[in-house]
Amino acid sequence: MPERDLPNGVRLHWREAGDPAKPPIVWIHGGSVEDSSMMVGDLEPFFVAWRVLCPDTRGHGLSSKFERPQDYAYPRKAEDVLLWLDALGIRRAVWGGASMGAALSLWTAIHAPERVRAVISISGPPYTPLAEDVAWWRAHRPLVEAGKFAEYFDANVRLRSGADALARFKARPERYAETIERLHDHSIASLLALLDETYSRGEWLADCARIRCPVLIIAGSEDHFPTVAMSRRLVETIPGARLAVIEGGGHFPNRTHRAEVERTIGRFLAEIGV
Repeated sequence: MPERDLPNGVRLHWREAGDPAKPPIVWIHGGSVEDSSMMVGDLEPFFVAWRVLCPDTRGHGLSSKFERPQDYAYPRKAEDVLLWLDALGIRRAVWGGASMGAALSLWTAIHAPERVRAVISISGPPYTPLAEDVAWWRAHRPLVEAGKFAEYFDANVRLRSGADALARFKARPERYAETIERLHDHSIASLLALLDETYSRGEWLADCARIRCPVLIIAGSEDHFPTVAMSRRLVETIPGARLAVIEGGGHFPNRTHRAEVERTIGRFLAEIGV
């Protein structure tokens, strides 16, 4: 994985695929236990026509870690990604991803619109976390406090993707071990800070009305956060946004229904002339 020391002191790692001479897509992982290794395969059909860039945002994968929740807020993550793109000589890109990465892409389209050509948001919630999810975090926080990162990882995957998804992941023991090993790059304090920030975000739905680039919102019909109704409210807030509901999909339909999501993305890019 390439890495870059940014002017703000953050060391950012990323994965890259596709054609370096083609237009860039910044494709960002979800929060918590996610990283760029879970994202590259999403856009494989587009490698011939795009430069696909998948960063490890701060606190994830091999990038820099911090021990204060405020250091993991969207303004800090967006600053890193924009500085990284500056270093690569990229002024504008299509932004997107899943969950946290999708929300971060929407946030950047609001606050740095000149840098965002279009947004593809899969399950990206500009909402306050659900009360039951916050309660879930409080109940599972002692696992992280005790350094039981693998147990926390398993519980998180069961929450977001279900027990079957966790079983499929554990059926690839080398991949599972690699993921747990990367989590242990955190100190207990840095992982607690990352997760405390995740479960304490406020709502910024109204700000999404300021987005003016083309936006595709992809929602799994079975996702509990954001629900389809939440995603529909988001589409109604963003001028000209489009909604695609993946029947049977959960929080990460890009993994469980990858071919359908890829077709949806391809149609969107073709329709907006990118």
